[in-house]
Amino acid sequence: MPSNINDRLEELEDLVLRNRDKVGKRTGVPFIVFTYPPNDELDVEPEIEGFAEKLQFNDQNVDLIDMRDLFFQTLEDQGITEGVFEREQHAPDELSDGLKQALLEPGNSLGPLPTRIIEASEAADTVLIYRMGILYPFASASLLMSLLEGEVESDVPIVFFYPATTEDKSLRFLNGTEGTYYRAKVF
Repeated sequence: MPSNINDRLEELEDLVLRNRDKVGKRTGVPFIVFTYPPNDELDVEPEIEGFAEKLQFNDQNVDLIDMRDLFFQTLEDQGITEGVFEREQHAPDELSDGLKQALLEPGNSLGPLPTRIIEASEAADTVLIYRMGILYPFASASLLMSLLEGEVESDVPIVFFYPATTEDKSLRFLNGTEGTYYRAKVF
């Protein structure tokens, strides 16, 4: 585990525990994006779980959301898992738009993924979201945050642990530019 990530996690801990009033102070949204190299995904995951335990030890009610599990559970709940796998093999270009609509913005309401995060922000002191690479390429962290803006509790930090690098304020996942959500604090 690179010490850089451990140092950044300590800064994040300080922000969430002792300086949480600074989260979103200038931007009006409680979003924090913690980036790390995609190749470090397996090494970072236990660190995220340890981070959640530290917050809980400090009397924080933490909701730890595994986006990969939520993604597949939602596909299963909607009965579309088989269709998604089939579409991925035969028509991958059509899959992205279908997933975006089914999981993020069906019709005039928010989909199951943002709804779950909203519910977490109403019940927890801090929300931690990890394993977010599952969203790429049908959705970006930026899109998810824009859907959540104005929908989540403004005093509850929401930390998105995202396997990406930053370049010129853009998140880059697997060398693809995903866009920028300028209002989030990026670590």
